[in-house]
Amino acid sequence: MNKFWVVALETYKRNVKSVTFLVMLLAPLLIIGIGALSGFIGSKMGEADEIAVVSDNEVIRQAFLEQSDLTIVEKFDTEPEAEQALKDDKIGGYLAIAIDEETQKLTGSYIGTSAMGTTDKMMTTQILSSIQMSFISQELGLTGDDLQKLLTPADLSEKTVKVEDGKITEAKGNQLAMMIVSMLVSVAMFMIITLYSQIVAQEVASEKGTRIMEIILSSTKASKHFYGKMMGILMVILTQLIAYVLAFVAAFPLVKNLDIVKDFLKVVPLKDLAKSLLGYNMLFLLLGVMIYTIAAAFSGSLVSKAEDASKAVVPVSYLSMAGYFLTIFLGMNSPNHLLFRISSFIPFLSSYTMPQRIASGGVKDTEVIISLVILAVSVVLLLKLSATLYKSTALVYSDAGMWKTLRQSIGNNHTNKAD
Repeated sequence: MNKFWVVALETYKRNVKSVTFLVMLLAPLLIIGIGALSGFIGSKMGEADEIAVVSDNEVIRQAFLEQSDLTIVEKFDTEPEAEQALKDDKIGGYLAIAIDEETQKLTGSYIGTSAMGTTDKMMTTQILSSIQMSFISQELGLTGDDLQKLLTPADLSEKTVKVEDGKITEAKGNQLAMMIVSMLVSVAMFMIITLYSQIVAQEVASEKGTRIMEIILSSTKASKHFYGKMMGILMVILTQLIAYVLAFVAAFPLVKNLDIVKDFLKVVPLKDLAKSLLGYNMLFLLLGVMIYTIAAAFSGSLVSKAEDASKAVVPVSYLSMAGYFLTIFLGMNSPNHLLFRISSFIPFLSSYTMPQRIASGGVKDTEVIISLVILAVSVVLLLKLSATLYKSTALVYSDAGMWKTLRQSIGNNHTNKAD
């Protein structure tokens, strides 16, 4: 077997069999699974507290009962009765509704053993406002049609277009789906880089710590060994991503009939999400993971002990954080900001920022292609540079520091070329 694949498969097997990989693989699935299961059980088995609705005005009370989805006990219709029922633990609370006869303003007061949920509170406020509006319209002599016209909101339409070669064309694709996918790509890439950067650095630094690099490099080229390491780690990352895809495929039939999933898919169809993911976004995700993985491996080769690997990847982690937070804080609000546009052409940052610009619809296809080409070329150049310097850095065991080690390895590389 080719020595490249020997190194790659050995690196892959060692990592996928580790406890660390198992924890990284299962932890997100367990968290999502427990959350989904808790929500499902709560929606099926949870019982809402019964409440009473009381008011001196029976018209208001009946109007509220007709519109509300709360679990209401109708046999208590006065406040003293409701208060006594609360004391006897027959109800969880009661809503007292009063009206100012002069201003027709409604006031609702909820008294209960626990606070109203956010959704219930919002719904109750809307119903009270609707009833209040009805009373005021009657006092002003407005008809139902007049009130309907008064409450009808203005229409606002939106169309995202592209301007290329002086021509305006309508942007294709579901913008909401593209926005969701761009954020998923950013989050996924940030998590992968955060989890694997230290693993990659330790993978490289651990061999230096045991001083076996001389033996390894005597049997294979340094560049081939480095490429094999990179391929092995990328295969590990790909394995984790495939596992999540398979988990989604297996879980989707079980959750697709949930109301929250149905409502979401009505707004953002699954095919639009898949279409947005498979394309430019996937390329930026893969290239982004590759360039950060290579950078982490190179950083790991600059230290002589495995325990120093966490320090070595700090610059890589900070660079990843810069791209991620730039997307979150600037890209979400101002995707056409000059700084954000410039960052979408800078390697390391572009893998985060360009998907957000694509989702906003404010970028030309030529710009996307240029950004991809720059990123791809940067990946190749960084891989070549790292492999070239890998032999020199791998055989440097001093504790002088990363930058001094880097300068020393560059000097050794120039010396070897001169010889």
